[in-house]
Amino acid sequence: RTNRNYQVDYIEALEIADRTAQQYQILFASETLPRLLLRNLLDGTRFHIHQLTNNFMYTGRIVVDLTGGYVRIEASIQRAGANNHQLSIIEHELHSNETNVKALLERLTSYGKNRNVQLLQLVDLNLLASQGAHDEKKVFETLKDRFDESIAYTRSMIVYDLDALVGVNKSESDSTMGRSTSSSVVNQHIYTYVRSRFLDCNIEYEKGKSIDKIERWAVAIIREPFLLRQFCVDVKFTRTRQEEEELELERSKAEDLLKCIKCKDFYIENDNKMGKRFAFYLNNLIRQKIILGQCVHHDGYIYDNSAADLTKYVDKRLIKPARGLIMYGPPGEF
Repeated sequence: RTNRNYQVDYIEALEIADRTAQQYQILFASETLPRLLLRNLLDGTRFHIHQLTNNFMYTGRIVVDLTGGYVRIEASIQRAGANNHQLSIIEHELHSNETNVKALLERLTSYGKNRNVQLLQLVDLNLLASQGAHDEKKVFETLKDRFDESIAYTRSMIVYDLDALVGVNKSESDSTMGRSTSSSVVNQHIYTYVRSRFLDCNIEYEKGKSIDKIERWAVAIIREPFLLRQFCVDVKFTRTRQEEEELELERSKAEDLLKCIKCKDFYIENDNKMGKRFAFYLNNLIRQKIILGQCVHHDGYIYDNSAADLTKYVDKRLIKPARGLIMYGPPGEF
C-alpha cells in the first residue's frame, strides 16, 4: 500500500492463489492448481502447448497415451471434395517431462481454458482416498457424484486416471510352445462405468460451425499398453492412420495365403506351416512341439540350436530322429 508503483508478478500471484486454495480446500488431485503451475514454472519445464482451437469440430473425447507419448484428440473433419465429415485423430506429442498425471495437469488446464471450461475435475486414487471410498459402493457413489456435478455445468471436462482406477493384472504361464503372458482388467465394474461415461461425451454445434452450446469433455489417461488397446476398442475410439496400417498388416499376416513360387503351395505368413505332422525333440532337457512344413524354400523347419551352424532339417532328415525322440519319451507324454 505504501508503494504506489508496486505490481504483483506472476509468481507472487500464484503463491497468493495457492494459499487461498489451501484455505478453502480447493484441490486438484492432492494439490492446488496454482501450486502445480508454480512448480512447473520454477523447474523451468514450461513448454509450448498446442491449443484446442475452433478450427475443428471436436467430439469431446481425449485419450492420453503415456507410453507412446501422445495426446489423441478425436475430431470430425471434412475431407477435401467430400460432403460429409469423417472422424479423425489430432495428435499432440507430449513433452519429455510429461510422464505422469501431475505433469499433465498444466496441459489439461490449458485445454480447458481454450474451450472456456467452467469445471475441470480429476478422478484418481487421491480423490477416492479423500472421500473415504474404500469399498466398491462408496467408490461408485464418488464417481457418480463427480459425473453428476460435471454435467450440471454447460462446459465441463472430467479426467480419469484409468491405470489407478482400474488396474491391470498380468500372469505368466508355461506351455509346450514356450512362456506366454496374459493381461486382464482388475476392477471390471469401475472400468465398465468409466467406459460408459466416456461414451456420454457431447459437444453441440450450430449448423456445422464451431459455435458450441454444450461441451462435455472426457479425458482418459492410460499408461498400460493392454489397457490402452482394450479401452480404445471398447469405446470405439477412432484409430490413427498408423494404427490402421498396423492392423491391416497384422490381418494380412494372419489371413492372407501366400504362394511359394518354387513349390507352388500356399502358406500363411504368421503360421509359416502347411503340413500337419508333428515332431518332438529335446533341447536343453525341455521337450517342445514343432509343426513341420512341406516346402524347403521358406522357413517352417527345426534348427539345431546347439550346433555351430544352423542346419535346416527338412522332412526326410527329420522324420527318423523325431521318431527316435518319441520312442524315448515318457509313457503317455505324446
